[in-house]
Amino acid sequence: MQPALDSSTLDRLIALGREQGHLTNQDLEANLPIASMSAEEIALIVVHLEETGVPVELDDSLASPNPKPNPAPVRSAEIIPFPDRAAAARVKRRNAPLQKASPTASEAPKAAQPGGRATHWAVAISGLLVLVLLVGLVMMLGV
Repeated sequence: MQPALDSSTLDRLIALGREQGHLTNQDLEANLPIASMSAEEIALIVVHLEETGVPVELDDSLASPNPKPNPAPVRSAEIIPFPDRAAAARVKRRNAPLQKASPTASEAPKAAQPGGRATHWAVAISGLLVLVLLVGLVMMLGV
């Protein structure tokens, strides 16, 4: 609060508010140096009064008794909203030539045939060999 504001002034306002049931702008203007106070200082006094149980009914004229020019807003980084799915799809289409293209369904079997067929046979034969070894082991142990 403002240093020039003494506790007797606040006590008078609290007593007046309890007597009337509430305080108005006129009550505050009659008892406080509103013209020399900032909006923050007035707000602190109103909060203090309401904490003591005295309701304060304010109108907009008291909210800014000393209109001060607002400083120009400081520009900071601009927040760009996340694109919707359609925009994301357009970006993907635009970037498609820069990415490695996956083979299409008709090209996939042709690409896998040269080395892929031998690999498949090797896996199949090794699987059969393991199966034969397991059957032989089971017969030998008599399980």
